[in-house]
Amino acid sequence: LQDLSIMTKKEQKHIYDFVEHFSKVTVRISNYNESGEMVGRASGFLYQPSDRQIPIIITAGHKLLNVNSSFIETRVKKEGQTLIINTGKLNIFYNNNDVDYAFCELPADLYKKDIEAYKDVEFIAYKHQFIKAKENEAYGFAVINDYAEFVRNNTDDGYILPSYYCYEVYLELEKQEEHLNYFKLARPFQGHEFYEGASGAPIADPEGAITSILI
Repeated sequence: LQDLSIMTKKEQKHIYDFVEHFSKVTVRISNYNESGEMVGRASGFLYQPSDRQIPIIITAGHKLLNVNSSFIETRVKKEGQTLIINTGKLNIFYNNNDVDYAFCELPADLYKKDIEAYKDVEFIAYKHQFIKAKENEAYGFAVINDYAEFVRNNTDDGYILPSYYCYEVYLELEKQEEHLNYFKLARPFQGHEFYEGASGAPIADPEGAITSILI
């Protein structure tokens, strides 16, 4: 368990910077069924090894079962609505055992149209190599999540879903299999509701190199 009270200010700032950065690298994905009803949220990230390449969205496969369409939620709001970008048809790889991921290249026509329309959208695409997790190293992830219950908005008569940082740092590699990394938490488990919607978030080392996605 990491005791922040005995950390140096430099260590605390490093944690803050990591959480702040990866909460922007990580994107929220809203999933809908054939009837257009939202059936859940997941997380993921954009991978773009070349500036000339259309970004690839990578997420968890199990969150896409019985899903008809998925959209990336941006941080831009217009007329009270969150602007979203179509992910296109995701290729799902999931066997209920040790394979659990999905990806696709964002639709070129939709991507270009949306990016032009949403000039204020702040996307950070990952452009580096993926690494293999190793022992005696710290890892972490960070997602901006929503609380499950609405609260009254102080500025008007409406209600909002308050947001919070869903994150873990100082994750330690405990076991490694062909397709899975098992990490040990550095603090007590925060409860399933705390992590709801974080599946698919990238897990990275302190330098920001991605090694896994959260499932």
